[in-house]
Amino acid sequence: MTIGKKIPKVPTKYTKEELKEQKEIASLKRCNIFVNTNFRRKNEPIFALAMCEGRRNLPVDIESLLFKSDEESLKIVGQFIKKHYIKSNGDLGIWGKIVNYAYHHKDSKSYVFDTNGVLLENVEVLQSRASLSLN
Repeated sequence: MTIGKKIPKVPTKYTKEELKEQKEIASLKRCNIFVNTNFRRKNEPIFALAMCEGRRNLPVDIESLLFKSDEESLKIVGQFIKKHYIKSNGDLGIWGKIVNYAYHHKDSKSYVFDTNGVLLENVEVLQSRASLSLN
């Protein structure tokens, strides 16, 4: 910031629509898609796994899901998953071949999709995480 420039005014009052939109955006920021490969560690370095962890969690496009019904959201996510599978050639590098996807919705429910973006019923995905920490 340069001295002498005006600081933009922050609105003190929001309309109901603006508040509703901000609340919807905040809830959608919790959504993500976990790419399941049924990975089992053999001799892969933990540092490499931790560095590649981000490839297994895909962010959702908040703009495309904004104010959509659950049915519409699941359809959009299914289309995204199908495109991701094709783009990645069904392989996630160090993590292996993609088996399915778990979508974590804004209502805290999880939905599992196959590699064609089709919603699966009664399927659960165990999600392991690779992480590093300093004690």
